[in-house]
Amino acid sequence: SPNIPDLATPAGVEERLSGAFSVASASPLEISQTGESMDKAEEEKLREQLLIAPLPVTLTPSTLGAAASPGSSSGSPTAFGASLGQVFAGASYQERTRFTETSDGSISAGFGLGDARKYAGLEVAVSVLDLSSRNNDDKAFDRGSFSFKLHRALPNNWAVALGYENAIVWGFTDAGSSVYGVVSKIIPFKNSPAEPFSSLTVSAGIGNGRFRSEDDFNRDEGTVNFFGSAGLRVVEQASVIADWTGQDLTVGASIVPFRNLPIVITPAVADITGSAGDGARFILGVGYSRSFSF
Repeated sequence: SPNIPDLATPAGVEERLSGAFSVASASPLEISQTGESMDKAEEEKLREQLLIAPLPVTLTPSTLGAAASPGSSSGSPTAFGASLGQVFAGASYQERTRFTETSDGSISAGFGLGDARKYAGLEVAVSVLDLSSRNNDDKAFDRGSFSFKLHRALPNNWAVALGYENAIVWGFTDAGSSVYGVVSKIIPFKNSPAEPFSSLTVSAGIGNGRFRSEDDFNRDEGTVNFFGSAGLRVVEQASVIADWTGQDLTVGASIVPFRNLPIVITPAVADITGSAGDGARFILGVGYSRSFSF
């Protein structure tokens, strides 16, 4: 495919939209109340019993007042997604498409349905896949698609999802339609996301379509392929990302430039190993998300 993967959920907003966060409850203390006075030893023992251990460290979508969290992927999907009351929009840019010297971009917007924490969430996204006019047959806004992701948040910061990219298309897509399954996990290292190197988010999945190797994609082989990503949160508002899209490696960063605005910027370099395309290319994603209560 000459273009970067079509943007469904903007990079960097998926962790914020997800409900894949859990807190385990402490076991209740059973305390006998006799009404009789206690001696000093009994009183001290009861005081020790009442020293309840703190809850396990967990991650929350909104941390220390920050409006968004940095992302963990830049091209491949994660298992996090939008639920009811959550909306997002984004744009992507590439300095050139594969095997050309022409720059291009895409825009997208979407919303969530359901509840990923209780049952399942359904993310719906619409994308405009071409923002430039290259010839009379390929005009801006003439191509686009609808994509869907069914996702579930699990205990201990796990999440799973099934997705269908470019399920409904107008015009055509360079990447075709792709069905995938993916599992994600947030691994906390520190008690607070304000601390350096506070967490690692990893995702692994399998899919057809654009996730196939470049040779299989060009020959239209009916194969599936592995993809995955890892995002290390180096500071509260920034992470570094390594993303294997199924065809090649993308390396980049995800940055939340403003604490009070849910905007995430993800600059990256795609196709750096040479296993696909014709050389490394600069790509850029910008995402915005909001949550509303009903």
